[in-house]
Amino acid sequence: MNPYLKLVRIHNVIGAAIGDFTGYVVSSAWNFNLEKLIISLIVVSLVAAGGYAINDVYDIEIDKINKPDRPLPSGRISIKNAVTLSYSTMIIGSGLAFILGILQGLLAIMTSIALIYYAKTLKRQGLAGNIIVATTTALSIFYGGIAYFEGNWFERVIIPTAYSFLLTLGRELVKGIEDYEGDKKYGVRTLATTKGIRFTWNIARVILLLMLAISPLPILLGFNIIYGILLIPFTFFTLKAVFAETSPRGGGEARGLLKGSAFIGMIAFILGSLPFKIFI
Repeated sequence: MNPYLKLVRIHNVIGAAIGDFTGYVVSSAWNFNLEKLIISLIVVSLVAAGGYAINDVYDIEIDKINKPDRPLPSGRISIKNAVTLSYSTMIIGSGLAFILGILQGLLAIMTSIALIYYAKTLKRQGLAGNIIVATTTALSIFYGGIAYFEGNWFERVIIPTAYSFLLTLGRELVKGIEDYEGDKKYGVRTLATTKGIRFTWNIARVILLLMLAISPLPILLGFNIIYGILLIPFTFFTLKAVFAETSPRGGGEARGLLKGSAFIGMIAFILGSLPFKIFI
């Protein structure tokens, strides 16, 4: 893979773009304005790419030990070029966002600042870092809604945004449980290393169960039967994660299951927001 694509974690950038697409089609009920959609996809992709690049800049010393094949520690990309790429993509993305409107531009700028602050400081501060990851991940969905910015867009997009936030926060906590031994050894401050595995698991379970509790709400907003059908495997994978073993091994199992939940949830919102007239 091209080292620059690897630096920005292109698969995660594509995931962020899919999140934006989800937010847009949910908010608009598939009423497309291609210009708005395309600009929002580009904005989210560029800001996400910049965030991943700057994250590697601040992680270079750790990656020299844990991930020496990454583009920066391996020397395939210089720190200067990585910083230039990061700031350039964020600035260009935020600039393009103002084509959509003032609020859209300001949100892109604030997200960029949060990603830089996370990479520089919050990543090493446990729960605060987890919350930033969950927030910025959820904002990719929310951005699709604010890009549409018509009718009851907020009412429709806020639920998948909340889903994404809660699911990502829960997944970040169980990842901390999975990495407990290594984090403890190297003095990494996570909720698991500071408060213990059982406490962290209990918090993660409450968060995931709260997400499941709000899962029927989209049906009240007029989502079609596909959403209800896909809610079944979504609930199955999430509950399996909730009842995973209270241990680092269980954390690894739960993290994998929650990836499945995230994928199914995204598809459920995309297809569930289709107006039935499309099938007629």
